[in-house]
Amino acid sequence: MCNGNERLSGSLGRWLCCVGVAFVNLVAGCAALGVQTEEGRRDECHRGCSFTGYGTLGAQAGGAKNPPKRALDDPTVHHEMVSFKNGEETVEGYLARPKAAGGYRAVVILHGDFGVPEGLRNTAAQIAQNGLVGLAYKRFGRWPKLTPKELAKSDQTEKRFLSGSFNEQELGDAQAAIDYLKAQPFVKQGGVAVVGFCGGGYEALLLSTRSKDVKAVVAFYAPPEMPEQFQNPKDPRPSLMEKVEKIRVPVQGHYGVEDPFVSLKPVKKFEQALKANGTPVSFFTYEGATHGFYDYTRRQYHAEAAARAKSRMLEFLKEQLK
Repeated sequence: MCNGNERLSGSLGRWLCCVGVAFVNLVAGCAALGVQTEEGRRDECHRGCSFTGYGTLGAQAGGAKNPPKRALDDPTVHHEMVSFKNGEETVEGYLARPKAAGGYRAVVILHGDFGVPEGLRNTAAQIAQNGLVGLAYKRFGRWPKLTPKELAKSDQTEKRFLSGSFNEQELGDAQAAIDYLKAQPFVKQGGVAVVGFCGGGYEALLLSTRSKDVKAVVAFYAPPEMPEQFQNPKDPRPSLMEKVEKIRVPVQGHYGVEDPFVSLKPVKKFEQALKANGTPVSFFTYEGATHGFYDYTRRQYHAEAAARAKSRMLEFLKEQLK
């Protein structure tokens, strides 16, 4: 780790909530309910999943007490919802770009939430404030009637949204977002960067192994390994450790030392494997920060860690996309 703020403790089971939709739901259930013990955390996680999702619980928790100035309110940034095709399916996304005329390099934002909530839209606007185009795609647009409760039930039974097939569909949506950006007159050619949060960080790294358009990845709290409990046994998803040799683009990672769901031990192992592979990599850890620390709309928001991560992310993106 770059700053040495490591806590190599906990087991794989402590971050069961992270990858994909079920992980996103579980993280919020634990954080909003204030669970302290590992046993209690597991119990409350499952109860939390039964009635709400990550974004909803984050809103109930009240968000940050002293949120930062919103990039969404910057009058120099243009915002709009856009749509594009992945095969026959229509995918939507939130796009932010500088209002000033010109061509700009682009960044796709992947995540694990329903739709495209405020925190993700604000990240797109932060990127636009720095002379880039940001596009965060809308998740679960194909299932407009899907509720967090139904999703949690599915993740514990049929596991449709934990399958490799669903993962492939999301990666296809991400590539469709890239193709959409490449066709826009305000986007400079030469490839894009991908920023991902939690399961979106996992997908961003996977996407880099198959898309020549991806030139760099920033991953927040991305889990390197996939626990069996959150796999569809008939249609499993790969772990990032299985794909290390194919991850060649520059990678920047951000992890909270207090994150109970993404243990730093496998994170360090993943970082070392990337370095051994010759991949340009910089991982940062943040004391006092937990899962979701970057999102000011959630109680988990950590102002100091988020500010440092934002500065590092934007510097990295501008360097890789210059």
